Amino acid sequence: MNVTRRIAVFLLFSALVGTAAAQDWPTRPIRIVVPFPAGGSADVQTRIIADELSKALGQPVVVDNKPGAGGNIGAAEAARAQPDGYTLFMATTGTHASNVSLYKSLPYDPVRNFAPLTLVTINPQLIVSGSKYKESTLNDLIAKLKGGASTNYGSSGIGSATHLAGELFNRETGTAMVHVPYRGQGPALNDLLGGRLDIMFPLVADVFSFLGSGQLHAFAVMNERRSKALPNVRTTAELGYPRLALSSIWTGLYTNAGTPKPIIDRLNRELVRIISSQHFVDKFEALGFEIRTTSPEELGAFAAAETATWGEIIRTLKIQLD
Repeated sequence: MNVTRRIAVFLLFSALVGTAAAQDWPTRPIRIVVPFPAGGSADVQTRIIADELSKALGQPVVVDNKPGAGGNIGAAEAARAQPDGYTLFMATTGTHASNVSLYKSLPYDPVRNFAPLTLVTINPQLIVSGSKYKESTLNDLIAKLKGGASTNYGSSGIGSATHLAGELFNRETGTAMVHVPYRGQGPALNDLLGGRLDIMFPLVADVFSFLGSGQLHAFAVMNERRSKALPNVRTTAELGYPRLALSSIWTGLYTNAGTPKPIIDRLNRELVRIISSQHFVDKFEALGFEIRTTSPEELGAFAAAETATWGEIIRTLKIQLD
């Protein structure tokens, strides 16, 4: 048998084995790796999805939290799994768009190690303050900062989206707010509410209730379009600062590259149905999220565009982590 025929036989055999495996799938529990601690928004989304996916597939679906290193620890854990549809990964803007430019090296490849399934949510960032600048407009704030007002801004950590947004704000407005990094969004928000921080750049969902109660003040949405949850808050683009219009922060579900296509197709169908359900939409839109499902191909193209966008921002800011 010549080499060409051997290759053809091998490919045919592999396809038949993959098809048979896909027809039997799933026969055991499925794991969804979340690269953040329990209790955060990505974790809450995943747990609702896991419950419904378990009902649809007739197998337990377990959420496995692997936090650390901006999502890299969880992503590396998921990337090592077999391509058999038994490990899913709740990806974020960090793990599958910005981290590839932010870190000198990654313990995984977001394209070669993963197969996209569907987007889940998108969430724009805001420019917000506590009491210090509560009555100000965005232009007022910038004028005060340029006039020498001593001001700090908090983030959920070095290299986080809230940090990158703050550095971009300083660069594009010619201001010099002092960065105060925290170990997570919760402690930073507590200090913003307590008056120990002046400004933050959180996701809409992170501060939606505080804006409604008047505890925090929103200057603008850092996007080209307004948030559905905050239709009266203008965008930075509308206010004359188009270079402050960031892409929304997003979550999306992936599995391992090489997973048989019938399994990927079924996962996509089930996940889109669950995420589009009224129960899921009502719960997360009430918190300030926007729900968006896609085909695997659409998520792949979306993530590629996001990687290019964040890469340009990170190179402009000259931020890189070990």
